[in-house]
Amino acid sequence: MEFASDHAVTAANVWIILPVHNRRETTARCLAHLRTLGVLSWAQVLVVDDGSTDGTRSMLQNDFPGVHILAGDGQLWWCGAIRLGMQTAIQQGAGCVVWLNDDTLPQSGTLEMLVSLALERCAICGGVARTTPESFVYAGGVMHKRWPQRLTNVPGPEAAPMPLEWLHGNTVAIPAAVWRRVGLPEAHWMKQTFSDIEYTLRAHRMGIPVLLVPAAQSVAQFNDSATYWSWADPRLSWWDILSGFGRLKVWWYLPGLVYFKVTTSGMMGALDCVWICVKALLLGIYKCNAIRWLTQNIKRPKGLF
Repeated sequence: MEFASDHAVTAANVWIILPVHNRRETTARCLAHLRTLGVLSWAQVLVVDDGSTDGTRSMLQNDFPGVHILAGDGQLWWCGAIRLGMQTAIQQGAGCVVWLNDDTLPQSGTLEMLVSLALERCAICGGVARTTPESFVYAGGVMHKRWPQRLTNVPGPEAAPMPLEWLHGNTVAIPAAVWRRVGLPEAHWMKQTFSDIEYTLRAHRMGIPVLLVPAAQSVAQFNDSATYWSWADPRLSWWDILSGFGRLKVWWYLPGLVYFKVTTSGMMGALDCVWICVKALLLGIYKCNAIRWLTQNIKRPKGLF
């Protein structure tokens, strides 16, 4: 497949948005990697530092003086940092923005490929981020029974770009033609989860191509946290499940879950939320009782999405 020239990519005024919080070494490794790849010569990098207290700000100023920095108050989370970064990039005349997580290291040519294809097709284009070891692949997926179902058989890098309904936000290129129609990601109700899925799904339902580009490869760290755990996971206690409705970093954080389900599935999505609350209560009771030991024998699942 042919892509636009480097000159076309440079002329697009590309802004790479990097949301970070208290991961100084991880952030430094990502930026050093981008510098080695030559990305800093053709793209503006905007680091949205959401209230880090581990010296991230001084590291950025000393080691990467050409990088733009926005400071948050610690309440932006991923969704708010991405939204603020996009607003700033748009104000600076960006022709394309790229979402990039600081624990994701793109291969040479990956970002150029995503930007070129996004501009050429007026599409949202996402790459494939494989974890090491390959316990999880960040890519995208479809909606199944009103829930996001991730792609489990991700094609190899030789495959052509393929349409999906939604993308993970690790490496995603979004041209100006898209955000002028779709707007910005929602960041009030959804703070940490579902925002990347909801935004790309919203674009898909508006008729905008949402493409997974298997040739655009990256290596990422696997986020082995309750963000991706199933309730059947024996590591979750009854209190973890019930208190999770008020914890921003899990997928069942109630404000974000309700917003996502209602905006994507309407009344049926609202009923899904009611059932989830009932299920959580029943599961909490089950995990509290004398046969809790049975859950220790449940095989660890792959997760929701």
